[in-house]
Amino acid sequence: MNIRPAEDKDRPIIAEIHARSWQENYRDYLSADLLDKQLPEKMAERWNNAEIGAQDIVLVAEDDQIQGFVAAWDDEMVYLDNLHVRSDCRSKGIGRKLLAAAARTAKENGRKSIWLHVVVGNDRARNLYTRLGGIADGVEDKDLYGATVPNERIIWRDIDILAEQSN
Repeated sequence: MNIRPAEDKDRPIIAEIHARSWQENYRDYLSADLLDKQLPEKMAERWNNAEIGAQDIVLVAEDDQIQGFVAAWDDEMVYLDNLHVRSDCRSKGIGRKLLAAAARTAKENGRKSIWLHVVVGNDRARNLYTRLGGIADGVEDKDLYGATVPNERIIWRDIDILAEQSN
């Protein structure tokens, strides 16, 4: 498996993986109409128009095809906005490797900490983040296309804890 920076040509598959992940994991939070009818187009538009800054991080994991991606937006504390792996590629360490690669890149950019939101009830993802050293830091509501969804904040105050997780 190769992890590399995403290229413009990867945007459609990133949008597809993102939409499918939400369709598979957010049925308890978002309407079927949004997930099944609107979301693929919304994600395509989102990723087609996403402005990715020089220190923002969008990486893909691939073998013969893209298996997953991670996206993190640069700030004083890096915000890890997305981690999605195709359902047929889960439980193979891809998410862990993508997270670690994003953390290493953020560290190379001079950042010391990283954080994310995880939907409350997404125990599979939350368990991964805490196994990798993330610390729960409160719950807050987020608007996901018009639906208020509780999200738990997970933080790595020392980015090295996450950056060292690839092996």
